[in-house]
Amino acid sequence: MTKASAEASEKRQGVLEALLGAWLWNHRWAQWLRARPESLRIAGGATLIAALVFVPYVGAVGLWDPWETHYGEVAREMIARADYVYPFQDSGDVASSGWFFSKPPLTMWMEVPGMLLVGINRGDGRLPLYTEWVMRLPFALTSAAALGLLAWALARTVNRRVGLTAAFVLATMPLYFLISRQAVTDTPFVAALVAAMGCALIGLFDTRTQHRAGWWYAFYVLLGLSTLSKGLLGVALPAVILVLYAGFFVFPWTQESLKAHGRWLLQWPGARLRQLVRRTPAANAGEAPTPVLFAEMARMRLLPGIAIFLAVCGPWYLTLSLFPAVDSENKTFFYRFFIHDHFNRLVEGVHTTTPGGTFIYFIEQGGFAIFPWVALVPGALAAVARIRLGAQDARTRVAFIALAWTVLAFFVVDISATKFHHYVLPVLPGLAILVALFVDELWEDGIAAHGVSLLLGLVFFILVGKDLAGTPKNFTDLFVYNYDRPYPFELDTRAIRFGEHLLTSGDVVAAALLAASVYLFLDGSSEREGNWSTRVSAAVLGATGVAALVAGKLAGTSPLEVWAIGIAVAAGATLAIAVREKGPDRRSALWMACGLAATAAVVLFAGVRLGVGDPLILLIRQPLNVKTGMGWTFALGGGALVVAAVRRARTELFMAFAALSLGFALWFSWSRWVDLSHHWTQRDLFWRYYDQRRPYEPIAAYMMDWKGETFYSRDTVRQDKDSAPRLTLYGQLPGRKWALVEQARLSLLRQAMGADKVVTPVDRNLNVKFVLVTIE
Repeated sequence: MTKASAEASEKRQGVLEALLGAWLWNHRWAQWLRARPESLRIAGGATLIAALVFVPYVGAVGLWDPWETHYGEVAREMIARADYVYPFQDSGDVASSGWFFSKPPLTMWMEVPGMLLVGINRGDGRLPLYTEWVMRLPFALTSAAALGLLAWALARTVNRRVGLTAAFVLATMPLYFLISRQAVTDTPFVAALVAAMGCALIGLFDTRTQHRAGWWYAFYVLLGLSTLSKGLLGVALPAVILVLYAGFFVFPWTQESLKAHGRWLLQWPGARLRQLVRRTPAANAGEAPTPVLFAEMARMRLLPGIAIFLAVCGPWYLTLSLFPAVDSENKTFFYRFFIHDHFNRLVEGVHTTTPGGTFIYFIEQGGFAIFPWVALVPGALAAVARIRLGAQDARTRVAFIALAWTVLAFFVVDISATKFHHYVLPVLPGLAILVALFVDELWEDGIAAHGVSLLLGLVFFILVGKDLAGTPKNFTDLFVYNYDRPYPFELDTRAIRFGEHLLTSGDVVAAALLAASVYLFLDGSSEREGNWSTRVSAAVLGATGVAALVAGKLAGTSPLEVWAIGIAVAAGATLAIAVREKGPDRRSALWMACGLAATAAVVLFAGVRLGVGDPLILLIRQPLNVKTGMGWTFALGGGALVVAAVRRARTELFMAFAALSLGFALWFSWSRWVDLSHHWTQRDLFWRYYDQRRPYEPIAAYMMDWKGETFYSRDTVRQDKDSAPRLTLYGQLPGRKWALVEQARLSLLRQAMGADKVVTPVDRNLNVKFVLVTIE
């Protein structure tokens, strides 16, 4: 089979078919799945992939301070007070307790059913075992379902490849899958926003739908839920996106059109209003036709949609706006929520841990947030640069909406005076759609047509990957509150073990070489007449991989000696091939056999001379940790992408990208996030307290306001935030006492206790931020 015919055959395949291969694609189970309804396959497949990343181990660890525990405590107070309208927080002391006005209630409402199910307020010991599961699972599943809807919408309006790719890209972007695993306001905010925009795409561009009005009504409901999640951005962002779309693609900017819209609106305003509300925007017989912009508004069910939106979120906002009480900072809800937490946060900066960030702030954090997909951003931008404003095809219009989504969201968060790394989250869905559109073009046009974009993407991949591998903390900082908080650097430098086996650099090199060897062997064997040179190359790579693996395990053995043996075996195999070949192939095989034999002799001589002093021994036996492991992974993954691009092998390029992004997402979600969580939660400390305390032994929190101490004690912890005399009185209580304190303030606690009290840390290495102590 010629290279041209192979490329033509590859192009006719879909991405998924090419990645799975003919055997899996034609398996009876695959055929059964392909026979299912398209909606089930697309939306269900995208949702399952996202759930695979988001759900496992999501409740295996405690809530992260301070956001998860803060919202969790407000939800717990809703149950305790039987009041689900007016959020309240009790922080253990009067100064910081009171009404909770800074966030809308949807996050807490999502947590309440699970809390009721496990009985969170029953008993006085540790919280129920499945507390974290029932709190986080609704958020993870909501986020996964939103990706399923987005995939379905893009499949209906562009094609299935774009839909599935967009969902896959977004699900494997680090910031998105890390936020999706947490019970915080950002998760339902962005999930509802993604789902709403999916409904809007179907309502605007799906020519096959028979339920256009229903999709638009769902759009307005989801906007209301997004607004109940985090605030006005939930409605303002999609509203401005659709206004921009209308301005560039719907409204004809001519003087005649402007006059026609004005005349139509001014003539019988009541009738015009009814016409906009009606199911069809057509004018009655004899009337002037409805201008295009107003016709599109009627098609969007704009006026009834606004009523639906207000019906979803308006009652709560109106109720709280009329509520006369003030919070712990003496602010009413209206002032606290709309002025302080919206306007002031935007223009002045409110409660930010990174003041004074410049316009490059979110460029840097965005690169971390989307890695490794940063490599495809130049191509995505090049693709949208070709957008022709006013074009009628759905693909171009979807691309513009995705571009407006990306640019507008980035502008809002970047211009804001308050900056947190995770604020870049609303940018990601639009960017994922742009990347998916570029991937679709890349598959159709071939690698050569986009070589410059891929080359620029390689530069971004190297630069961002280098920073992340050198400082893994950058990943954690994407979704935490305080970036100066003590960090468990020991997790980055600790050797990686699989059972009793210590993972080394030699293992990684061996695995990569053996994988490349198998691939080349299968590639060479797939040719109709066979490709002996490819198979010989596979044998040499395999010999090198075996040498790295064996020499790493045998003490006193030089890798060069083992490698020489392997090359000699490859030379013998090449000689056997030469015997069977004829003509020029026979001469080429003989020359290659001679070259391999000479190489084996040179390598063997070098190995014998170097012996145990071979520097390769130290290299391949170097233990791997998270930093070096990420470095090797990014380097090998990038190398595979480069090789596939140079060979113009689309299937291999896509397979390498899918494996790198999904593998990294699964490792971080299932392993790394779990390890980090023990240092960001107080659950483990309270488990120690409840397991070891004797009856009536109290616990206090000294100079702390991280919310976890309140949540995990069911608000029974004694708060001594800044009063050493109060803590001294606490120490005078009879019997043994317990206390929580930050590691850096342990000496202050000891001073407050006095010399007559013995302060003993309990399992001090359990958490790098906090420590549990006994006082006797």
